[in-house]
Amino acid sequence: MANPAEIATLIVNGKEFTDWTSVTVESRWADWFPIFTFESTEESPQATSLKALQFAPGDVVQIELAGFKAVFGYITERHTGYEAHNHGIRLIGTGRTSDLTNSTPPLDKMGNHDGKTWSQLATDLVQHLGITIVKKGSVDDEPFEQIQVQPGETISACLERYARMRKIVIGSTENGELLAIGDHSATTTDFLVEGENILRANCVIKDENVYRRIYAIGQQNANDDHSGDQTTKQIAQVLGSSNRNRFLVIPTDIADSQHGVQQRAEMEKVFTEGGSIEAQITVQGWLRQNGQPWRAGEYYWLRSPMLILDRLLGARSVVYNQAESVGTTTTLQLVDPYHMNGKPDFRGPLG
Repeated sequence: MANPAEIATLIVNGKEFTDWTSVTVESRWADWFPIFTFESTEESPQATSLKALQFAPGDVVQIELAGFKAVFGYITERHTGYEAHNHGIRLIGTGRTSDLTNSTPPLDKMGNHDGKTWSQLATDLVQHLGITIVKKGSVDDEPFEQIQVQPGETISACLERYARMRKIVIGSTENGELLAIGDHSATTTDFLVEGENILRANCVIKDENVYRRIYAIGQQNANDDHSGDQTTKQIAQVLGSSNRNRFLVIPTDIADSQHGVQQRAEMEKVFTEGGSIEAQITVQGWLRQNGQPWRAGEYYWLRSPMLILDRLLGARSVVYNQAESVGTTTTLQLVDPYHMNGKPDFRGPLG
């Protein structure tokens, strides 16, 4: 039986609309922006409520699911269709940080940003859009000796280049903020248990991108303080978990200090080692037993003998669905916490 509290509300210019026949909202904590799709249909010659639904691309939107904020962003597409006795509208949109992926910095922000930290660079490049930066965990704020914003480069491409040199995972929040994710503790929020609260599940465990050693090689711009081989032949390494003698050598994206080269090697391990587990777990409803929502960015202990998993995983993204044919569900994309810069407590679950 559906939970009457699990209502999807679209709020535009102070107007609320809740009469949806299909809802999909994907909160993507370790990605640049969330996405959503809302559909409403009517079998009526008049279709009066749909005629009143004048939301259009460019409108600022706030989405609430079961009373909690899920997205702050924009409608990007409106699809409308009708015939004699059927009318339908589909609204598609994104979180406000999507503007960072398809627009460039202003002209006055091009060129030199020498001596800034990643956080300072990010603030400079996004503030004209009204976007703020929030941090999770210990974000590396070691300054860069040199920073160049390239003409024609999108804001996201520039920030990603420099984030890789500081082992920063970039994400987004439900409030439309840009999220900088550094090292942080990964602690159990709740449990997903086969035979209890899991409706369906699938999982891929792979080792094709797992290595024995990962090397980053780079160079630093020479000056009076540093020159020679220590500047032009920088090498850093991290150990992986592969039991085969597999190696990966990565050239750095920019000229940076030895610290940056080491962080680039660590970041590659986040991409490779952290991507070895991907589990899709679907549960009933949007709310946990305590009334709180299943959320991206939180860590859940997964117990599933069929998936050969009994361990802590991180919710990289969460998809909230609601439709007449399937009811109300939440699907969590779970990954190794390392993929989200999370450091698990290896003492095990608390319950």
